[in-house]
Amino acid sequence: MPPEGPQLVTKEILDACPRFRVLVVGRSGVGKSSLINYAFGIEKNSVSHQERGMCDINEEITSAQNPRFVLHDSMGFEPGQTKNFEAAKEFLRSRTGDSVALKDRVHVVWLCIQVPHAGGRVFETGDEVFLQLAFATKVPAIVVFTQFDKLITRMYPGLTAEEKKRPTEEINVLCAAKAHAEFQKLCVGPLLRMDSKLPYARSSGLAGKRNSKPDQQALALLIHITQRLMRDVATAAGDGQGVVPIVSAMAQRANAQVKIDGSIEVGMKRYWRGLASSTNFLGWKFEDCLSTIHEEITDSWNFNDPNELLNGPEFVKKIKILAQLVTPDNTEAKSWFENLDHIQALVGFGTTVVAATVGPAVAAIGLSILFTQWMAGAYNKTPETLRCFMGYIVDLTLVMDHLFLVVLLNPPRPLTEEDINEAVEKYKQSHMAKVHREIRQYVNKASFPDILQSNKAEEKVKTLIKEYCAQNEPELLTPT
Repeated sequence: MPPEGPQLVTKEILDACPRFRVLVVGRSGVGKSSLINYAFGIEKNSVSHQERGMCDINEEITSAQNPRFVLHDSMGFEPGQTKNFEAAKEFLRSRTGDSVALKDRVHVVWLCIQVPHAGGRVFETGDEVFLQLAFATKVPAIVVFTQFDKLITRMYPGLTAEEKKRPTEEINVLCAAKAHAEFQKLCVGPLLRMDSKLPYARSSGLAGKRNSKPDQQALALLIHITQRLMRDVATAAGDGQGVVPIVSAMAQRANAQVKIDGSIEVGMKRYWRGLASSTNFLGWKFEDCLSTIHEEITDSWNFNDPNELLNGPEFVKKIKILAQLVTPDNTEAKSWFENLDHIQALVGFGTTVVAATVGPAVAAIGLSILFTQWMAGAYNKTPETLRCFMGYIVDLTLVMDHLFLVVLLNPPRPLTEEDINEAVEKYKQSHMAKVHREIRQYVNKASFPDILQSNKAEEKVKTLIKEYCAQNEPELLTPT
């Protein structure tokens, strides 16, 4: 019998994994490249020999960040262009069936279709025939309705004069609600009439225009659907180790980078500019500053957290316990922590640390009385403030990054205390001590004035997060 609970996947197992292949099809201009970039971190347009709108379906497009993910992009099924359509059909046939090795197969098809105008046709004949071929070859297909944000924009002219007088936020909510109803009529209705079991998702805000915001919930739904289909493929193929879902998860780790970037922007924007100018948090208690940053960063990750565990007192306390370790000056640390001799590496003094001892050591520390008193004081410009803010932002972001991986490798469901505890422990036992040591080495009384006058603190935060994020870990957690 297989062992119960999570299993660690070694580098050797991962090296033996098949690569995860997705075939993306759709008409030109529907936003395929933007979707690919945001979902998997592949800048498709950066392929030097490709002209805009031109591609070779046989070419393997990969990302240095996700080398196990392989993208195949089809030329658009434009009216009258049967050559492109026939090439896509032949490619799909050649990449399916028991005679094709699992690593060489197409594992899923994303059919991208732009949300149409009222009265416009949703599915072209080529779209319908290709979906039938995917079904016949037993390749999972997902219809991705793109550019939903344009549908929201089209709702504004139809508002009444009274509705247009409402506050901007209310108008946005109203337009989104109307767009959702229109989406059900324009897209979902025709889809269900064609095939009631065909999965679908949508994308929004991926054009990269000013003020456009990617719909992270919509992207997450697409990823969850793809994950579920991959598990079905693995089961049907007798993939006992579940390697296809593992590789799928690795490919989708790029989605976490979007969230990481958001964490840095939220944390450093509010904190660093405020510290440098003494405007954002002037007169605030330090604890209130941390609470504000904590809530904004956790909200930016958009986890399914109906019980608000991420903003609850238990999780906030866990992050404070981590951040306090790097806050005091070297000369003050001993008075803050009575057992400093046993936790020097965690505070940032030591040069080595045994990972297995990190969790118990931190758990035994708890919140220092002096740290609690210090947080109750007013926000001000000191090296302690800089170390604490940097530690809090990096610690929280990297814990969230671990949590993203924990949740990604499990069926979609609300966040649990167990998920959060697992993520915190993974971060403690991975690079927490190294992060704190680098922050402490970076911020001291001598360097503080120069740091305050530059943007180097922000760059250091970005460097630490990039270097120590979970995707650089040699081991991943398999689906339970």
